[in-house]
Amino acid sequence: MYFPALSDEDMKLPFYVTSAGSWRHQTHINRQGEFPNYQWIQCIKGRGELRVNDEVYIIKENEGMFLTPHVPHEYYPVTSEWQVCWVSFNGSVIDDIMLSLQFINSGKIVLTNAEILYRILQELMNRLEENHTSSTMQCSELLYSVILKLRQDSGVYIESKSRLQQITQLNPVLRYIEEYYHQPLTLELLAQQLNVTEQYTCLLFQQSLGIRPFEYVTRVRIQKAKKLLLKTNQIPVQDIARQVGYEHPSYFIKRFKEQENVTPTIFRKMYFS
Repeated sequence: MYFPALSDEDMKLPFYVTSAGSWRHQTHINRQGEFPNYQWIQCIKGRGELRVNDEVYIIKENEGMFLTPHVPHEYYPVTSEWQVCWVSFNGSVIDDIMLSLQFINSGKIVLTNAEILYRILQELMNRLEENHTSSTMQCSELLYSVILKLRQDSGVYIESKSRLQQITQLNPVLRYIEEYYHQPLTLELLAQQLNVTEQYTCLLFQQSLGIRPFEYVTRVRIQKAKKLLLKTNQIPVQDIARQVGYEHPSYFIKRFKEQENVTPTIFRKMYFS
C-alpha cells in the first residue's frame, strides 16, 4: 500500500493520487460516506460483491468498481480468494473533469482490455515506491491515463455496453449523417439506419457520445459550414446555410453562434482580411 505525502503544491494539480495498492485477498469494507476520494478498484482474480446506491453488483476478473467520494458503499469477497488492486485520487478540478467524462455515479465497470489498465496501475505503484520528488507529477500523468482508459473502453453500469461497442453500433447512422447532413433529417429516419426504436437511438447517442442525436447533427453541419466559409469569402452566408441543411439563414446563424460564440460573418473575417 502506498500513501504519498502530498504538498500544498501537489494538491493544486487537476488530479493527484491519494493512495494505491493491492490485496491478495480483499477483506470486507463497509463505509458510511466518510471516504473523501474517488476510487478505482480492479478485480484481478476471484469474485466479490459491491453494494452501492441500492444496487448489488458481482465484481469478477476483468471488471472493477468505480466509487465516487462520500457515497456509502460496501464490498466483500464471495470466493475464497479475491485479489484486487486499487487507486484513490482527488484533484483541484477533479469534479468538473469527472463530470465532463460522465463518471457521475458509483457502480461496476466491465473492461474490454483489463491487462493494459492493470499495467498502468502497476507502473503507477512503481513510481510511488520510488518516492522521488517527481513521483507525484508522474503519478498524476499515469492517473490521467487510467481515467481516459476507463472512459474509452468501459461502461459504468453493468447493463451498459462498452462505449466502444456503442459507437460501433452507431456507425451506420453516423455515416448516414455524414453523407446526408444537407438534407432534412428526422429522428425516425436516423433510427431506421439502426433498425431500432427512436427512444433507443437517443439512448445510444447519450451513452456513447454524451449528446442527443440532433445535437450531433448540428455539430456536423456547423463543421461543414466552417469549411465552406473558409473555402472562399465569395459565397453568401445564406447560401452556405442551405448547403448544410438549414432552410432559414437566421436559424443557421443562431446555431452557429451557439457552437462557435461568433456569427458566421465574424468567423469568416477572422481568417479573411
